[in-house]
Amino acid sequence: MPKNLPYDRAQRIADEIHHIIATVCYTKLSDPRLQGLEITHVKMTKDLQTVRIYYHLRVGDDKHRRNAHKGLESASGYFKRAIADEMTLRYMPVIEYFYDETVDLEEKMENLMSKKDQHA
Repeated sequence: MPKNLPYDRAQRIADEIHHIIATVCYTKLSDPRLQGLEITHVKMTKDLQTVRIYYHLRVGDDKHRRNAHKGLESASGYFKRAIADEMTLRYMPVIEYFYDETVDLEEKMENLMSKKDQHA
């Protein structure tokens, strides 16, 4: 197998897990804590033992973020079963969840830029 693939195995597995988790969130979960949730990206450690799922909420405050985090954690078993059904992995990775603040920062930057343009 050539070693100069466009990206490594961990990234390919992370991309597949991203697809599985996003599909499950949007089609099979009805937890109200996950309303407006968007999976922004997924990273996998090189040893394939841990998968880090980054999410964003379209609306909400810190309370909504905490509730969404709890909702994701409570759905972890469901996510693991979905991953096991779709993929053949030697070990089921530990799932960690992180709120992705880049979208919020992007929106703040856009607001600042539009205010600057209005004053110019």
